[in-house]
Amino acid sequence: MKQRPRFILESLSLCALFVFLIIAGCKQQPKQKTPVVSQGVVNYSISYSPEIKAKSYSFLLPEEMQYFFRTGQERISFAGYLGIYTLDFISNHQTDSSATLLKIINKKMYVPASESNELFIFQQLKEGKVVFEKDTTRNILGYRAQKAIIKLPKENNEIIVWYTPEIATPTTNKNTPFAKIPGVMLEYAIYFNDVLFTLTPISVIGDTLPESIFEVPGDYQTSTIQEIEQTISTIIKK
Repeated sequence: MKQRPRFILESLSLCALFVFLIIAGCKQQPKQKTPVVSQGVVNYSISYSPEIKAKSYSFLLPEEMQYFFRTGQERISFAGYLGIYTLDFISNHQTDSSATLLKIINKKMYVPASESNELFIFQQLKEGKVVFEKDTTRNILGYRAQKAIIKLPKENNEIIVWYTPEIATPTTNKNTPFAKIPGVMLEYAIYFNDVLFTLTPISVIGDTLPESIFEVPGDYQTSTIQEIEQTISTIIKK
């Protein structure tokens, strides 16, 4: 009878140890990180160097960009001054294709997905090498952003990218030079016709997107990628 309190104490100690091991084991299980936003739109402002802003045609350069995204589909939309023109790329990742759309005043034209597999707006970046600095982070619009650098051999330059895995889909950035970046890019830049576009996010809106966002409107006329590229090149030039 005298040993019973000792037995109870030992039993309680074993139970406490067992519970501790279970809790510790649970803490060691890797947590699956899931995106905070997997569908929606990011709105950006576009800025240029003082040299470009001093050009007489600078008012024609796009001032804003929208990036619509959901699993399997993306749309990038550039808008010019006072809506004079819009340039859109609609990507379908299931077919690895992208339709190109251009509207200038009342003229609307597009290149079918089968004929515009590559987004020409990113062509000057396709030889770039992506280097990640994941330990370098900052907060952008409430999201934890990580740093990547795209080294460009031809321009002998580099582009800093701030992206966040908290806004992502399984196909984010597919069919672009940024395909290796595992999250939506919040701050970055692109070159087109040797003009540097610096993109800064204004807002991130998580929302269910309508099908019409990823469809070509019926009033657009079929064109060629050469015609659209040539038209855009007359607007965006260094």
